[in-house]
Amino acid sequence: MTDINILSEQEIKQNLLDCYKNFDIKIFDILSSTNDFAKELINSNTFKNGTTIIANSQTEGRGRFARKFYSPANTGIYFSSILKISLPIQDVSLITIISAIAVCKAITKHTNLKPKIKWINDIYLNNKKICGILVENISDSTNLKSKGIVVGIGINSSTENFPKDIENKAGSIMYNKLSRNKLIAEIINNLFDLAKDVYDKKIIEEYKSLSLVLNKEITYTKNNKFYTATAIDINNNGNLIVKDSNNNVIVLENEETSINFATQNLTLNYQL
Repeated sequence: MTDINILSEQEIKQNLLDCYKNFDIKIFDILSSTNDFAKELINSNTFKNGTTIIANSQTEGRGRFARKFYSPANTGIYFSSILKISLPIQDVSLITIISAIAVCKAITKHTNLKPKIKWINDIYLNNKKICGILVENISDSTNLKSKGIVVGIGINSSTENFPKDIENKAGSIMYNKLSRNKLIAEIINNLFDLAKDVYDKKIIEEYKSLSLVLNKEITYTKNNKFYTATAIDINNNGNLIVKDSNNNVIVLENEETSINFATQNLTLNYQL
């Protein structure tokens, strides 16, 4: 059996569902960014559905708004899967929704832990961020639909030491004998199963059941102004619905909004 700390194409494929065992799995010791590598494949038209790029470490791993994602060797999971799917551009955010669900379900299956989702793309455990998701779309020639979508996932599986600027915010799964290969395979299985019908209403309901923000008071910034409201729902497009102190109901678009909210001992303050 492969050492659980060694990334293995063979073990990943052994744990994929039969319908996904033909996916192209590419493993590298180090890359600047798995998302960038995947986007290059799409732009050069040398990609297949399910192609997955995995790195043991990244030098320029990033999240949304180009924020750096700390990606040290041997202690994290950093990979990007390509979905060869044609979606209207306005619906690409639904891929972020299913990706977050896919990660949470995989972690729970292999650890019995119960991670939660901070709208829209971060996964938390014990009030600390353990995973970030970056979904990037490459449009077709019409610029109206997707040609290929890259789902980038970064998970702190056993990272213990973080840079000073994130050491109080970042955490790790830290589950004994967690196989990176099995967790990657499980996330891929979940992701591509959910991608078969991204409009399934059950998906949003599952996403809401995993939410860390619903029914909490939040502050949000929009157009460089600060507001306070209560998160009351997530609509079928994945937008966060909030109600302010005057009972006005507002729809927050994930592309333009950042939210903050307080948990027991930690104030979350990340731009989405």
